[in-house]
Amino acid sequence: MRPLLDEFHVTLITVSTDTVSEINLGRKMHGLKGTMLADNKLKIINQFGLKNQNLNNFRMPFRPGLPIPTTLLIDDTGTVIWKDDTNQYSKRSDPERIKPVLEKLLS
Repeated sequence: MRPLLDEFHVTLITVSTDTVSEINLGRKMHGLKGTMLADNKLKIINQFGLKNQNLNNFRMPFRPGLPIPTTLLIDDTGTVIWKDDTNQYSKRSDPERIKPVLEKLLS
């Protein structure tokens, strides 16, 4: 995905319900880079309306919820110009899905 984002000068920011320490651990374990925001109180997730309302949180009762897997394309003014989301937690946007959108909106 990185080459595609670089081609269109797109900055990737991830929002996670993990704490800062959990994010740092994940960075070390998986070699993750980029800007990763800790949102364990769901402030950003709720602001964008991304909380998974259908999630049964019995496996992680210490979490206030989880987001819907979502990709947002936000322009320089902060306006969401494209949104891709799914209710399947394991499904994520991939380069083949995002590239035509980037070509249309940013070329």
